Amino acid sequence: MPGWRLRVGLLVVITFTLAGLPLPIAGLVLWIGGLLGMTLMETIAVMIREQHQAQRRLEVDRDLREQAVLLAKRDAQIAALKADLVRAHSASNVRSETPEQCLHRKVGLHPGAPDFLLIAARRAYRMALHPDRHARHARQAHKRYLQAEAVFDEIERMRS
Repeated sequence: MPGWRLRVGLLVVITFTLAGLPLPIAGLVLWIGGLLGMTLMETIAVMIREQHQAQRRLEVDRDLREQAVLLAKRDAQIAALKADLVRAHSASNVRSETPEQCLHRKVGLHPGAPDFLLIAARRAYRMALHPDRHARHARQAHKRYLQAEAVFDEIERMRS
């Protein structure tokens, strides 16, 4: 601790000075010195607290800047990936799916599937999705059952 000799010397001088004073005056000096010391210590404590808060704010700001840089890098990567996806999609000669193909895909059939296969698939879906087979999840099963029936009804409507 730098300056410890000076502090010890000052303490010795103050002690001898107080010892030479009459007791009431020495007590008064010690009391006033204690009040001043407490005020000084409170001021120092406030300064230290403010310094710690400023350091925390700096650390948070630094973290935010680092996160902003990472976010900008991720945004650039996402933009590059989207551009790659657009290029790949345009390079492939994939035609967009027709509504009929979409409906058939939902039930796992090809649009050119014969009628008997459509009937068999519908029966299989009815057996697999019927709410009585899923008593614990009757509402959800009923909803899935109705969705499948609606798809098959739409396919039949489109075929006729």
